[in-house]
Amino acid sequence: MSDETNTYGDDIHLTTTDATTIYNTLIAALEKGAGEPLYPGDERRIFGEGLVAVFVALYNSLDDTGRQTLLRYARGEVLDAIGERLDVHRLEGSPAKTTMRFSVSTPQPNNIIIPKWTKVTPDSDHYFATDEIAVLQAGAYSVEIPTSAVSNGTEYNGYAPGTITTLVDLIPYIESVTNITATAGGDDGEPYTEEGDNRLRERIRLAPASRSTAGPEQAYIYWAMTADSSIIDARAVSETETISRTLTVYDGHAFIGGGRLLPDTLIVKEHGESTAGVEDTDYTVDYTDDLLTIELKGALADATSLDITITHTLEGCVKIVPLLEGGAVPDESILEKVLEACNASDIRPLTDVVTAVAPEVITYDIEIVYYTTPETEAEVIANVEGTGGAIDRYNEWQVGALGRDINPDQLRKRILCPSWGENLTGAFRVDVTKPVYTPVSDTQVAKFSGHLTVSHKAESEVV
Repeated sequence: MSDETNTYGDDIHLTTTDATTIYNTLIAALEKGAGEPLYPGDERRIFGEGLVAVFVALYNSLDDTGRQTLLRYARGEVLDAIGERLDVHRLEGSPAKTTMRFSVSTPQPNNIIIPKWTKVTPDSDHYFATDEIAVLQAGAYSVEIPTSAVSNGTEYNGYAPGTITTLVDLIPYIESVTNITATAGGDDGEPYTEEGDNRLRERIRLAPASRSTAGPEQAYIYWAMTADSSIIDARAVSETETISRTLTVYDGHAFIGGGRLLPDTLIVKEHGESTAGVEDTDYTVDYTDDLLTIELKGALADATSLDITITHTLEGCVKIVPLLEGGAVPDESILEKVLEACNASDIRPLTDVVTAVAPEVITYDIEIVYYTTPETEAEVIANVEGTGGAIDRYNEWQVGALGRDINPDQLRKRILCPSWGENLTGAFRVDVTKPVYTPVSDTQVAKFSGHLTVSHKAESEVV
């Protein structure tokens, strides 16, 4: 983990890596050994100065080696070794899948056997193989067979229907093959990259909670994230239910009892009326010892009964919400994996009822105008609108976690200060009309709607 991506507290160094400090220490040691000052131009000082670069590199290497023993900085195989202490292992990827159609132009009088692992390819670089043995029945023109990539990874995704047409393992009488669905579902797992290391590191961090059978939130999240390598985030929340009641008013007060009520969700109306009262103006609320007390005043002061709705948390009902890489919404197959992992009898507390559901998607539009100088216009356009530019990176950031509020300042920051690379020039001003700041709950994910309105103006910046 780089210092820039360290989000776990103050940065830690196990030895000095400052070149100036090392320089001063080395020269002071040489002067002490020589017994006299070593002035600039002294060949002994020149020799010492030549060693500084070597010592700086050595100290940095020693510091990095030491920091590798700490979870927040470990990477690669060292991170794997730390995970082994808690029986946490790097998740393997998954292969992309599709459905292949094997066809003949003239029906044959006998069945044609298509062996399992029959390979096909779209480009002679990426190969797919059938998942099962199949039979093209006598008299039939075609048969459809589920097929998977021969290797894991996202690079096998995205082949449109009709693009995989080369049969590698020839079969008598089979004249053509084609994929009838786009290839999808390929995943890189947790590769030896910064992103893969960070995902493994987070699971290692959650692993101690997985030992509990009392149903803590972090344990459910840990097991959910082990269900499939494409899951990058998960939330475990208690299920809620909204109830409606008609309450009788006694001496200006109404009461409803029950634990785990959520007072912030309370809506109060005079019985039979459609207009809700205003808290602190028409009523006040006190929730103590599982008793919710509504004291009436203002427009509700003379009410004899109230219609209320309020949400309460259901005890023992747990909802698991996973999020896939790139903000993708999990399908039923992924949700089944999550439920299987979290609902196992040796993981789920006996009294819990566990469900797995997809997150709710909140969409946003982008509408911006940014300003550049005439001299930097072309460069800034590429850095803002180009592939991998500020807009792309903002959208990637926004779908990177559940519950991440729609924050236009994050977009503004990336346009003005493209710090993801060196010597990149950003705009000197930007007007963001959309998106607007929007809170996002823990079970929601914000995604770009695809509606993009972007323009720029080249002006001389006034300094």
